[in-house]
Amino acid sequence: MKSKFVLKAVLLGIIAAMACFAGGAAFAADGAETYASLLVSVEWVKANLDKVVLIDARAQALYKGQQGHLPGAVNAEWTYFANMNGKAGDPAYGAVLDPANLAKKIGALGIDGKKEVIVYGDGGDWGNAGWVVWILRMTGLRNAKIMDGGFTVYRASGGKTSDKTTTNKAVAYPGAKLDESYIVGTDWMKQNYNDPEVKVIDVRGADEYTGKIRPFGERRPGHIPGAVNLSWDSVYTSDFKILPEAELASVFEGAGLTDKNQTIICYDTSGVRGAFMTMILRLAGYANARGYNPSYQAWCADAGTEITQGPNP
Repeated sequence: MKSKFVLKAVLLGIIAAMACFAGGAAFAADGAETYASLLVSVEWVKANLDKVVLIDARAQALYKGQQGHLPGAVNAEWTYFANMNGKAGDPAYGAVLDPANLAKKIGALGIDGKKEVIVYGDGGDWGNAGWVVWILRMTGLRNAKIMDGGFTVYRASGGKTSDKTTTNKAVAYPGAKLDESYIVGTDWMKQNYNDPEVKVIDVRGADEYTGKIRPFGERRPGHIPGAVNLSWDSVYTSDFKILPEAELASVFEGAGLTDKNQTIICYDTSGVRGAFMTMILRLAGYANARGYNPSYQAWCADAGTEITQGPNP
């Protein structure tokens, strides 16, 4: 009888190990996410600060600011992972780095793929933490999560902060190839944006979408023809947590996203808000959601693309 229990324990251990290797049972094999695979609570983070790699995805000025940051967190805002040479509108400006350079940058943060990675931004920001996790998922890392509510909720809950700049020991990061099911570029968009099987979502604010304002110096105001406007901040609760499942489904269905198997492309100005929304769509079961990078600033700078202005797609 004892041997049966031992055998059962061994088998359960093997199954658990296989699930962990595949990214955890909470992570769907097709790229869809769950609340358990993508989000982690502030209270959990407070209890596990010394067991994870912490990434502060806010701007450096906030990381070094008066309010401080989570103890042990390293700072990596969105520009850390992107090509910032040149100026907005240049074809490669804001584009995700090539796999080799990306692996070096991620390894420099102390991420080797073994330890769980927790990323946080600030309440009401552009979804910076979602961008970082989107990058990490693209490189094959499954054990990275977003701290739900971000720094705002953490600090309000009495979480300890630090003003000490942290630099982790650089390690080798194995992600040498990008999973292109997470991303599309301008050439792909030009060929497919008006395909009836593709749904394009502009996640900027309404005034950006209509062309009323150009807050980041976009060369032409407006939006990609056919794109539906659904602002990135529509998925937050009043305290900057991700909406519960039923409410999130209502938001997306209200935007006309009724087919979870459809290819959905999210974009904003340079790709940060679009990457965040891509991850939240995957959380809601839209496994074919992708981020357009480097987004509208590249689209509107290309003389060969069409632009639409006003409130209608």
